[in-house]
This record gives sequence, structure tokens and C-alpha cells, in this order.
Amino acid sequence: MFLTRLPVGRWVRYEQSLLAHCTVYFPLVGAGVGAFGAGVLWLGAMLLPLPLAVLLSMLSTILLTGAFHEDGLADSADGFGGASDAARVLEIMRDSRIGTYGAIALWFLLTAKWTLLTQLGSLDLETAMLSLIVAHTAGRWSSLWLIWRLPYVRAESATSKPFASAVTASRFWLALLSFGAISLLCFRAFALGIVGFAFLASFLSAKFSARRIGGITGDVLGAANQISEVSLYFVILIFKNAPNLQLLAWTFF
Repeated sequence: MFLTRLPVGRWVRYEQSLLAHCTVYFPLVGAGVGAFGAGVLWLGAMLLPLPLAVLLSMLSTILLTGAFHEDGLADSADGFGGASDAARVLEIMRDSRIGTYGAIALWFLLTAKWTLLTQLGSLDLETAMLSLIVAHTAGRWSSLWLIWRLPYVRAESATSKPFASAVTASRFWLALLSFGAISLLCFRAFALGIVGFAFLASFLSAKFSARRIGGITGDVLGAANQISEVSLYFVILIFKNAPNLQLLAWTFF
């Protein structure tokens, strides 16, 4: 209910305690979203040129999530780009209107996704499909790292506040285990690298947010999600284009 727009039935009741406890399943939801996008990509590639198939795949995941994380990226870009004072940054983030920084960030994000996935698909459609699954998993996992390590800086009620103290060490490591298992199934020779780069993207996002506003907000979580996702497309493309790296990974594993 929180991460997607999928109907779950009227028998599911909203409770903040349940919402807080569900964080451990974030990577699995991400894998589901990525698998849906991969299915659309596969079907689209059977009927349309690859660039259009990638575009449809991207649109399908955006519709499935209601542009939830993309909105966070745009708000974060407006806030961090438009002010230096923490209080002013948070004020700008709260504004639902999109500004110049947000528009530019969204344009670069979507263009990067389309370009990287098209390049991956031109190398191997299966690789592009698996990349979607792994990258969407990593994006949702990144939220857990930020929630676990940083305080929530908004005192008032907000959509993501129930998660502020919900990620315990056990939930974090269980989520990391599921992320690692999915990466291993999709990219056996490069699973460790995928998890490592996802951690690096999350760590840098956390450091930046902590330095600028002293913690996290829901918008920051969305931004970190998107940064982690697009970073993995980039890393996987480099890996696929570097035979020596593939040989090293196969030798190691």
C-alpha cells in the first residue's frame, strides 16, 4: 500500500505500527516492481523498437508507484538547490510546486534511465531485464540504510514519519540479506559489486543529507532511492562492457 498503487483489498486496515514493521519487506517490493517493468520491457521488445520498449517499461513502473520516489527526488533537488539554511531547505521541500532544480533533476534522471537501459538492452535484453529487478530492489533497500542511520528531522506528522525509528538492526540485516540473494540470483558473478555500489550510493546520500539538514525526510528517501537505482544501471553497463572485470568476478566467485 505504501510503496505502490496496487489495490490490496478493503480487508487490509491501515495501522502505523504495521506500516513501521513492514520496512523489512521494502527490497522484496522493489523486486516486484522491477519484475513488472522487466515484463513490460520483454513484451515491448517483441513488438516495438527497443527505445520505445524501454520507454514503456519506465512508464509502467512510474504508474505502478505513482511517481512516489521521483517526486521525492524533485522536491529534494528544489530544496537542496534552492537554499543553504536547513530550515529553508525543509520549507522548500514541503512546497508541492516543482521548481527549476526539480525539473532539471527529473529530466536528467529519466534521460539517464532511458539511455542506460536502452544501452543495456542493445547488449542483451535479459541483462536489461535483470538490471531492472536488481536496481529497483536496491532503491528500496537504500531507504532502510538512511532510516536506520539518520534521524527524521521533521517534528510534525508526515507520510514517512512512522518509519523514523522502525528499522532495527535485525530488520536492516534481513533486508540486506534479501537484497543480496536477489542480486546473486540475477548477477551471480557481480552480486557483491552490486550490493557494494548500492551501499556506496546510499552512504553518500546519507552523508550529504546529514550535512545539509541534519537527517532525513521522506523526500530524501525518495531521492536516495532514485540515485541508487540509476547508479546501478550505470555500474552494470560498465561491467558488461569490461570483459576483464567479468573475468575477475567469475574467478573470484
